[in-house]
Amino acid sequence: MQNVRLADLCIRVALGVLAFVSGAWFSLGRIVAEKTATTLVMPCGIIWLLLFVAVLAARRVGHRDLLLAAAVPFSVLSILGNGFVAEYLARTVEHPYMDIDPLKEDPFDAVVLLGGDTVTGGNGRIQGNTSGDRVLLTAQLYHRGIARMLICCGSRIVQLDPDRMNASEEAKRLLVSLGVPAEAIETQEGRNTSEEMSLLGKRYAESNHRVGLVTSAWHLPRAMRRAKSNGFRPSPLPADFITELRPDLTAGKIVLDCIPQELALWKSALLIREYLATFVGR
Repeated sequence: MQNVRLADLCIRVALGVLAFVSGAWFSLGRIVAEKTATTLVMPCGIIWLLLFVAVLAARRVGHRDLLLAAAVPFSVLSILGNGFVAEYLARTVEHPYMDIDPLKEDPFDAVVLLGGDTVTGGNGRIQGNTSGDRVLLTAQLYHRGIARMLICCGSRIVQLDPDRMNASEEAKRLLVSLGVPAEAIETQEGRNTSEEMSLLGKRYAESNHRVGLVTSAWHLPRAMRRAKSNGFRPSPLPADFITELRPDLTAGKIVLDCIPQELALWKSALLIREYLATFVGR
């Protein structure tokens, strides 16, 4: 009997989804309906719908513990996978750097590029990852004469990546491929932001050099805190914004952003890590 009831719930939810997609088709057009359907059959969408079924099933049988066990992950996924929530978190973290245009800055004696923006692909080619805009911005700064010297930071964590090239060396090679002379690039170790800033603090704490710091806009608050705690006061040069330009709030966007998606979850996780770093004083 329970199996029959569960199957009945699944069918009802499936029919509801079909009606929802059909409604989107007739009111918003075929393309929005297709995107909505595609979003719902992605891993996030499927898990979200299954958790919704679990909430309904637990409520139907009146089991409060099961209802709580299903409702909590359903709520967490609904909130953190929501595009509007992820955008709000991104904007609150990146807002202090929105008005900075690194390409309009006065020349720097040195520009520091924090690691975490490159990866060696499966074919052995060094490439930019999701934070690869850091490398592109650094190359632009050099070619425009804003950066006289570049310092690439980052070393691998042997326990996690024993065979990987250091991030600093990956970034240097990628910059050279973008036309930056190898002699204009230094490399520095540092397995995380704290170690990188400690080493930079020892070098620049008592220096009069004008130094810029390139990293992702969402990572800049933490990087600047760690720099300050080491007596290092660089100028922030934000790259890799994940805040979007404010688009028109259309019905189609509202529909899609309210369905949990992998990209929104990734953004939320990234930003929550920055909030946690602030909370623990890192």
